[in-house]
Amino acid sequence: MNLSSIKENTTLAMQTLVAHKFRAGLTILGVFIGVLVIVAMAAVLNGFRQSVLDNAESFGTRNVYLWRYPFIMTSKPPAEVLNRKPLSLEDGLAIEREVPQVEHIYAGIPYVIGLPGSPPPVPPEVRYRDRAMNRTQLVGNFPVAELVMNVPIAEGRYFNDSENLHKAAVCVLAFNVVEALFPAEDPIGKTINVGGQEFTVVGTVKKQKAGPFGSENQEDNDIFIPYWTFHKMYPSKDDHFLIVRMREGEMKAGIQGIEQVLRRRRHVSIDKENDFEIGTPDSFISTFDDIVGAVFGVMIIISSIAFMVGGVGVMNIMLVAVTERTREIGIRKAVGARRSDIVWQFLTEAVTLTGIGGLAGLGFGWLLGVVVSALVPSLTMAIPLWAAAFGFFGSVTVGVVFGLWPAIKAANLDPITALRHE
Repeated sequence: MNLSSIKENTTLAMQTLVAHKFRAGLTILGVFIGVLVIVAMAAVLNGFRQSVLDNAESFGTRNVYLWRYPFIMTSKPPAEVLNRKPLSLEDGLAIEREVPQVEHIYAGIPYVIGLPGSPPPVPPEVRYRDRAMNRTQLVGNFPVAELVMNVPIAEGRYFNDSENLHKAAVCVLAFNVVEALFPAEDPIGKTINVGGQEFTVVGTVKKQKAGPFGSENQEDNDIFIPYWTFHKMYPSKDDHFLIVRMREGEMKAGIQGIEQVLRRRRHVSIDKENDFEIGTPDSFISTFDDIVGAVFGVMIIISSIAFMVGGVGVMNIMLVAVTERTREIGIRKAVGARRSDIVWQFLTEAVTLTGIGGLAGLGFGWLLGVVVSALVPSLTMAIPLWAAAFGFFGSVTVGVVFGLWPAIKAANLDPITALRHE
């Protein structure tokens, strides 16, 4: 089949579609929906993944995160995980002392950290004069947190080692706390009440990047106070979260060293798995990609159903077209058209039909992404090239698969019988 034949068959297909616009529109609806599902979901997941990457980079690509529980839990963990003992400050100090690849280590205790299977504790109320905020996250940590966590100071400063050692009543406020308590005045030097304790504000933090899909970043609700001040206020809280900043290029060896130290200190036998979790930016992204893979599998099933519905519609309209144009087929065969010419004519028509549905799905998906991105600037919905290619070639494949039988049926018609058809 040469290029001129393809062009001629495509023109004939377009003329047929124009002549039966409503019927063609209903036929390609399934293909349109299938492609739209693919590109829309891919754009959303791509934007979500970019948010995860941005957040990982903002904290630092050399950070290693340590906690007693899995960082991502899709269901309630088993009892042996729930009963793990907390990581301690001494664990962090031992890592800093015994692992030469460690550059800095952060140890912090969040007040409202939620344990698996149970609601988080109610955060302490924060007040300034007649204004209050009840959804803060009080965190006790060391001054090195500013470096390890890349805390972007907006005004003032972070508290220092002397203030930490002397259990000073000073604090650093994140963006949302400043907005709630000090909407029209400078917070530096002011005194706020946190859970019944007076604190002097010494610094504020810039607004953090938005969460996935433009959601609020919970770190904008943080209040940082010195570790030993926190310990004095809440001596029973000991569920430490550790962050280790590795030296450049020594991540792998450093993780091995951390694992050895913690296993020894927590008396984990050689035949047992770790009773703590080690997370890195790469591991978080890998876990997210696994989740995306599962979501994508569901998405393929949904889009396949839509493609199947569209394909059945294509087969139906092509069988009707064969019946309506039986005499035309007979005339074409009488003047020398081969069976392959008839097959290609109807196959091209089917592919053109589904291809238009695929292009319409791509166009609508792109338009949807532009509108959503304009309405929610923090949410980027960019259709990845692989999704566009998968959607379009999937629609074309539907045309080939479901248009082949009607095309073969048309090619096998007896020319004399076809000419007699009314």
